[in-house]
Amino acid sequence: MNHLLIVSLSRSGGKLLRMLLDGHPELNVFPFEHWNRVSKNKIPTRRMGAFGRLSADARLETAGSVHLERKLLRLHPHVLVTEVMQTLRAETADADSLASMYSGLARAYFPAVGRPREAIVVNHCGSLSRYARDQLDVVFGKGTHLLTIRDPRAVFSSMQGLLYRKFTLDEVRSGKVTASVLERHIGMCETVDSASGYLRAFCKDYQAMVAGYAACSDVIRIRFEDLVTSPETTMRWLAERLSIGWDEALLTPTELGASHSPNSSFARRGNSVHARAADDWVERLAAAERRYIEKTLSEEMAALGYRPMDEGGRPVLDAARLLR
Repeated sequence: MNHLLIVSLSRSGGKLLRMLLDGHPELNVFPFEHWNRVSKNKIPTRRMGAFGRLSADARLETAGSVHLERKLLRLHPHVLVTEVMQTLRAETADADSLASMYSGLARAYFPAVGRPREAIVVNHCGSLSRYARDQLDVVFGKGTHLLTIRDPRAVFSSMQGLLYRKFTLDEVRSGKVTASVLERHIGMCETVDSASGYLRAFCKDYQAMVAGYAACSDVIRIRFEDLVTSPETTMRWLAERLSIGWDEALLTPTELGASHSPNSSFARRGNSVHARAADDWVERLAAAERRYIEKTLSEEMAALGYRPMDEGGRPVLDAARLLR
């Protein structure tokens, strides 16, 4: 199967890029993040090693079929989802790996929604840059990998924005936030040397992403800031790298062909690419957090072209040696 896997840290523009690719006639884009497990924190290595010897039910379980069906039902009528899942179950008879199950899902899903079988399959899996390239090839099969990169100060600001929305009093009182999750959240909010547990964990993930994934020579890398401030230039460059024809659809976020607003942590008007998303984190990030990130991630920021703010308090974006 010819496929493209968009990988990113959370809040780094992966979903926006997926929605920009959605309307291209040469691409079949999953309208949801497809990962083969409920959790993104673990690859089922043991089961994958014995995949060909598993029962059909065990293969489906390993491929996260229950989780997948739940996601499909959020987007499609029950009849269509039933058809897709039945076709996927039939595909398990010849599946000898988790990657072959992924190919089977593409063959089952896209014709069911009226898409051509031969198009390039596109999937976005945020947060998976914690894994090595060869690990992801085992899960999805060999394909083209595309990494979206964003200023770490902006990423952390966006992550905090999601936390503020999740841990409100109304959410806690309604029971949407469990006691164990709330307890962990309180612990992560505690600071050491002016840095919360969330901030320290984020910096480690960002360092791992740059060292272990962004540095791979065969990974196509795109900066979020370039994407939102120069969308046509960036998407034309990407179309050339992917050997697909230029299409104006690459400039409009869609999902299953329908207009769709970008996945921002903050309220933005209109279903379009927002250039202000490149630097409006400055207004939302505490000075102490910004200084900690700039100190801890100084090497990573320099490699990706992100510099400390200028005298006017504006972020500075340079040419990036790693991206070249």
